[in-house]
Amino acid sequence: MKNSIGYRIRKLRESRDYSQANMAMELDITPGAYAKIERDETDPSASRLLRIAEILEVDVIAFFRDGAGLPGDTELLHKTINSLRDDMELLKLNIRQLYKETEQLRRDIAVKKTSRK
Repeated sequence: MKNSIGYRIRKLRESRDYSQANMAMELDITPGAYAKIERDETDPSASRLLRIAEILEVDVIAFFRDGAGLPGDTELLHKTINSLRDDMELLKLNIRQLYKETEQLRRDIAVKKTSRK
């Protein structure tokens, strides 16, 4: 299927002389798991798509269009962008929570230090 993300990933990978095994190693997954992405048997997460784009040195949008601008690509791209936004918001929340916990630990340590004196 020339319109699929997996097909486009494969073509980009091949154009850079990367093997599936190299890609799997870079992604820290098994070669079989990577092959499933290229065969469209599994949908990669947004973060995995971003990592694949990094490895192949392309913009992630390259997985959604082939220059001809296929009609279904826009909808898929919007879904992926929304998914990335959701991932980023969750990441921001996690970072804020970690920051709060770190600050609380610092305060607790400071109290213990002063109570020992």
